[in-house]
Amino acid sequence: MSGPGRNDPCACGSGLKYKRCCLRASEAVSGAYSAAERRSAQAALGMFGMRREFQEEREAAEEEFWDDVLDVLTEDEEEEIGEQGDAYFLEWFVVDCRLESGRTPLELFLEREGRRLRPGERRYLERARTTHLRPYEVLDVRLDEGLDLLDLWDKRRVSIRERLATHQLVQWDVLGARVMHDDDGVLVMDGTPYVYPARAKDLILKELSQAHRKYRKAVSDDVGEYFKACGPLFFAWWIEHVVLASRISFRTPEGDEIVFARAVFDVLDAAVLERALAAQPALARAEGDRYEWLEPESAGGGRRSLGTFVRQPGRLVLETTSSARAERGRAFLESIAGAAVRHRATTLESVEQALRHRPTPADPEVAEVPPEIVARVAQDYYERHYRGWVDTPLPALGGRTPRAAAASKAGRPRLVALLKEMESRAARERLAGRPAYDFGWMWGELGVERPGPE
Repeated sequence: MSGPGRNDPCACGSGLKYKRCCLRASEAVSGAYSAAERRSAQAALGMFGMRREFQEEREAAEEEFWDDVLDVLTEDEEEEIGEQGDAYFLEWFVVDCRLESGRTPLELFLEREGRRLRPGERRYLERARTTHLRPYEVLDVRLDEGLDLLDLWDKRRVSIRERLATHQLVQWDVLGARVMHDDDGVLVMDGTPYVYPARAKDLILKELSQAHRKYRKAVSDDVGEYFKACGPLFFAWWIEHVVLASRISFRTPEGDEIVFARAVFDVLDAAVLERALAAQPALARAEGDRYEWLEPESAGGGRRSLGTFVRQPGRLVLETTSSARAERGRAFLESIAGAAVRHRATTLESVEQALRHRPTPADPEVAEVPPEIVARVAQDYYERHYRGWVDTPLPALGGRTPRAAAASKAGRPRLVALLKEMESRAARERLAGRPAYDFGWMWGELGVERPGPE
């Protein structure tokens, strides 16, 4: 692949032409700066930005950066993200924030202290001066080598050299990152990137576009300057899609909080109960003494499971995933079985409680199960679930089944976004060494082209 032309947009995303940006840096002497010079330059710049002379403007910028964020965080969350949030703020303030003078702290630092810096430190800061955060999507991860990214603003593909992040990022992650040329002219990430889940992409792009229209009307058409002003936006998205998302409770398609519910019934007349269960179209006989409780068939042909009735000696147990479904299941059973059953009790266990009570690998019963057996059981479960999932109506797809969404011009983009999110989660499970499902077959089954690096 040939390099960029002199008049092409610079691949670092500065918005400048290559000849006016990184070409100058790449034409510098070999070994433009060392890793040690880069670190020392960053440390010196950070100390410069904390000077008392900038206190008033720094406090105003900090208020803008944290604007409305503290109102939605708990005290524990504030304490947990405090150090990380301060790091994000300081990087934006010293590199991007325009002071009343019209300069950034970095530009003032170079003007005042540039002669005292080592040549490598100065060359690094000159390159960093033109950078800004931009939105990227991870297209491919080359372990210990680098990342292939899609610039979501300009729709350009860029390859960067990176090692550490290849052990932390997965395909379809969305990034807010600075990209610049390293000392040998190769593109790298600089600073600390924001990492968002795949599902955040569309909303981030929508809000970026809306903010850009306002910026163009009120300030200028300079895209680089626009992104330099967007530091608080990237931070707000991190709070929304990462910090706050971690406390969102899981819910059923009906909107009820997911809990593990068990409704237990005494069986008073087994023969009457068996006939009642066998005659119900809402129940499907499964393995053993189990009946799947299903919703009526939808227009898309799918039937969602609401729970399972399990026959036990002298008892019938309904296992389902919300308190509302447990009550609905009780009313359903009593309407078809009458006096043949008598409700004994319903127990509810939250997801958090279930995780706390889950056996650990140190427990003898778990330690006896070989990892390959655990993985096979998990894969068998995923296979059964997702083979039926493609024909299940989903709220995320406006009530359509994935198969129906694939055939819809309006539904297909939402389906692609959903599949990306599922693949991203599976990749993170694999990174953590846990069993994860391979969704590769699903794209072909649904007739949807899987995006990927060229």
